[in-house]
Amino acid sequence: MLWTLVLLVVAIVLAVSAVAGLIDAQQACFFGFPSVACPDGQDWRVGLLTFAFFVVPLIWLIGVVVALIGRAVAKRQRERRP
Repeated sequence: MLWTLVLLVVAIVLAVSAVAGLIDAQQACFFGFPSVACPDGQDWRVGLLTFAFFVVPLIWLIGVVVALIGRAVAKRQRERRP
């Protein structure tokens, strides 16, 4: 349960930070277009948003699978003991 809550908070914080940064960059681009570059797909904030939406849930899933395998192995070891 704690694993899920921690990764959920991490994903939300990263996503909010990335979206806020993209909004600021887009506004700066709008108001100062020729001199200020607009954010594109190569922007680090897009990468951060992608990390928050895809990599953090993948890390969560790997952690859940490892926990389930660990429980199964521990249960088998307990059953083998006389």
